[in-house]
Amino acid sequence: MAVESEVHHESSEEYDSEEYEDDEEVLDTKHIDVEMEDVDFKTQGKERCKDAFLNFSSDYEDNEADEDNDLVDEDEEGFGSEEEINDTAGANDLDLGDAVGAGFPIHDPSVKWNKMKPLLGERYESPHQLQQCLTNYAIKSGYNIKFAKCDTVRLTAKCGSKMKSQPCPFRVHASWMTQERSFQIKTLVDEHKCVRNFNISNLLSPRWLARHFLKELIMKPNLKCKEMQSIIRTKFHCGVSWSKAYRTRCRAMTIIDGKLTEHYARVWDYCHELLRSNPGSTVQVGVTVNPNQTTYFHRMYLCFKAIKEGWKIGCRTVIDIDGSFLKGTCKGELLTAIGRDANNQVYPIAWAVVDIENKANWKWFLELLTEDLNLLDGGGFTVISDQHKGLLEATKEVLPNVEHRQCARHIYANFRKTYSGVEFKNMFWAASLSTVKSEFLRKMDDIKEVNPNAYEHLIARHPHTWCRAFFRTDVACEAVENGIAECFNAIILDARKKPLLAMFEEIRLYMMDRFYHMLQKAEKWESVVCPAAIKKMNKFGEDLRNWNVNPSGPSISEARNGLEGYVVNLQSRVCNCKLRDISGIPCVHAQCAILFTGQDPVHFISEWFNVDRFKAIYANNILPVNGRNLWPRTSYIKPLPPLARRMPGRPTLKRKRHVTESQDKYSQNKMKVIGIGRKVQCKNCLQRGHNKASCKNPNVTPEPKPKKKMGRPRLDPDISHLTRGGVRGGVRGSRGGEMGSRGGRGGNKGGAMGNIGGVVANRGGRGSKRGGRASNRGGRGSKTSVRDEGGGGAEVEGDTVENEDDTIPEKYLVHLWKSMQDLKQSGYSIEEIKNSLSLTDSRMKHLNDYNDTIEQVLPMSMEEEYPPQNETQDGVKKLSLRHNQKVKKKKALMTPRNYQYTLGL
Repeated sequence: MAVESEVHHESSEEYDSEEYEDDEEVLDTKHIDVEMEDVDFKTQGKERCKDAFLNFSSDYEDNEADEDNDLVDEDEEGFGSEEEINDTAGANDLDLGDAVGAGFPIHDPSVKWNKMKPLLGERYESPHQLQQCLTNYAIKSGYNIKFAKCDTVRLTAKCGSKMKSQPCPFRVHASWMTQERSFQIKTLVDEHKCVRNFNISNLLSPRWLARHFLKELIMKPNLKCKEMQSIIRTKFHCGVSWSKAYRTRCRAMTIIDGKLTEHYARVWDYCHELLRSNPGSTVQVGVTVNPNQTTYFHRMYLCFKAIKEGWKIGCRTVIDIDGSFLKGTCKGELLTAIGRDANNQVYPIAWAVVDIENKANWKWFLELLTEDLNLLDGGGFTVISDQHKGLLEATKEVLPNVEHRQCARHIYANFRKTYSGVEFKNMFWAASLSTVKSEFLRKMDDIKEVNPNAYEHLIARHPHTWCRAFFRTDVACEAVENGIAECFNAIILDARKKPLLAMFEEIRLYMMDRFYHMLQKAEKWESVVCPAAIKKMNKFGEDLRNWNVNPSGPSISEARNGLEGYVVNLQSRVCNCKLRDISGIPCVHAQCAILFTGQDPVHFISEWFNVDRFKAIYANNILPVNGRNLWPRTSYIKPLPPLARRMPGRPTLKRKRHVTESQDKYSQNKMKVIGIGRKVQCKNCLQRGHNKASCKNPNVTPEPKPKKKMGRPRLDPDISHLTRGGVRGGVRGSRGGEMGSRGGRGGNKGGAMGNIGGVVANRGGRGSKRGGRASNRGGRGSKTSVRDEGGGGAEVEGDTVENEDDTIPEKYLVHLWKSMQDLKQSGYSIEEIKNSLSLTDSRMKHLNDYNDTIEQVLPMSMEEEYPPQNETQDGVKKLSLRHNQKVKKKKALMTPRNYQYTLGL
């Protein structure tokens, strides 16, 4: 065992101000007995004692009497003179002071509490023992009593009834005997004339209740205060407050675990007992010595020989390191080093308690761990941790050649603060779980296309520490998270609420029990491979049916799924996806190739997961340790508990889960969809994350919002030519056209003048089979006038407008020309424009010839309003479209994108 001493140059005035404060601040509600040794007890009664031997009283009895002073009637304070005491004992009471004690009964404290009853002349060890007897008797009988006098010299108890009309005669008086050291009842009137109402809540003190809850709390340490209230109400027929139940629980746990000062005072004894029972273990204690020669506990490291030897025999060379907060009275950090056994389960290696998580403490912990496990400079080993700066720097100094992986969950938690959303989340984890470098670069390019700043943020976080594509292939571990260390911290959550030695003992007992049961569990396994590895292999092969094998040789084949393909070499046990190399378990491609050759994929799992290796890990268990009553006494200076570091806010017991972690069932039920991911915006500076009340930034005047244009927004010009504009794709139509309900400009359910398609015809060309020149459903002419039934145009429904000379009508020439110019600006070729507008060669020539004329006739402005149909401008007719005949006539903006669909092209 190593003894570590640190000297802090602090002034004695500062130490006194921090250590000795008011009793209300020093005493903690969880450990009310912590500072009882420093309490000054009453000495007035001792000075009045007639016998010399009565001046001696044990510290325990003084403590009991002082802590229960709340039961003393505050209205009757002070003590009488010796003459008053003698008069009280001789005149008013039965004088038993000079009697020989052989004829009087002796109180038996082993009697059950509800069977105790005070007897006249009964002898007790101390006033406190009599007080306990009277309290038990009063609680059982249901009559309240109060202690008029209760000190180290005498005890007087009366009935606690408040009925002044009929005083209750119950009275008990006791004092020390003169010829022997016994506390005897001198007066007893065991008669009550008051009402029995079980109003005894003042007698149910936390100290008395704590002794009755020892067994319950030993069997059920997580007993709730609400449950304790219910038990007290059922068992004692009296209710207590929640705060009294809480103090009862704290006092009972203090009795079970011991006082805090006793824990730290016996640190040296505990360490010597560990070294005696488990030789070869490493135990190191660090203390802080102040200039005034006061010694405080600083830190403690523990690593058992059986555990470190088991890790060297069969565990993989991967160590998860993490720190967690202590939840007890003395705050601090618990540093843990966790390994992975052959079944991929938690294997705690070493743990230490420090005052704070910083670089110095992490370096001290890693140096001891390196010495125990023979890590040297870290070559061939892997460490997984979070992003604590002190840990990162200490690892670089102590283990410069180690592969240091960072927890991807912590990386994403910081990434999510700036780049949140499901898309970023899926892309990040896809990149983190990539096993091939080319795949990782492709996933990162996807992130770069969405947001280049997000790409730069992740590249700056060293991807080789959180991406599988850069991991070593000889440790059989593909983990990108540090969840196994978080798992151990959750296992010992209750232990972290206890004092120092009680916590170390609970962790040691947990490890002993775990070693024993793991070995018993392994004896029932029939396979040569641990079940966790087989389960993970089955998970890798969920998509096995979609992969085909193309053999190239006895042990070389190619696994393909569509365009994906990977080369598998069974002889060297290598797959190009690298998942098998990283994890040591066959991937889906390797399993497909193994099954093609008629072999069992279980035989291709790495030797790190063999059952024999698992049994060798847990073969040697931790040896038993004696209880504290048999610990050897050492000559070292007893350290004091570390000074309390009061953190702002109310202390929490549960770990604060990040928003990216899965919540428990209770928090999920209470979670509201409204407000998730929402940040408040300040009305003063217009920034997010705070409100106007807490804003310290200068006032910012918001920019005026631009006026929103009336009507529906236009479609994206890059994709407008791919939509069905003539049917459902225009600008202002109720389902498509600019004014039409389902299509073109003018028709209610069709083209500019037609019903569903053509410009003029109802369902086809100019003189279609079922249409007329004037539309039947939305045209500008007659509703039922039919010119022909099949002549002049297309026989069936068509998308083009045809006339006799195969030229473009004059009134549509300008708009077709604008559509052609719009497509040219979008980068389309002449042939693509011709196909998009469905133009024949003659119409295309007509459109090109009319180019010069149309530029002179009509301006290129897209925002110009067109005159009504009957008006002309330079000989070119314009359309005046109507949205509905029942509404006012409105001028519509004609865009070139819509004319290709208006004409049914």
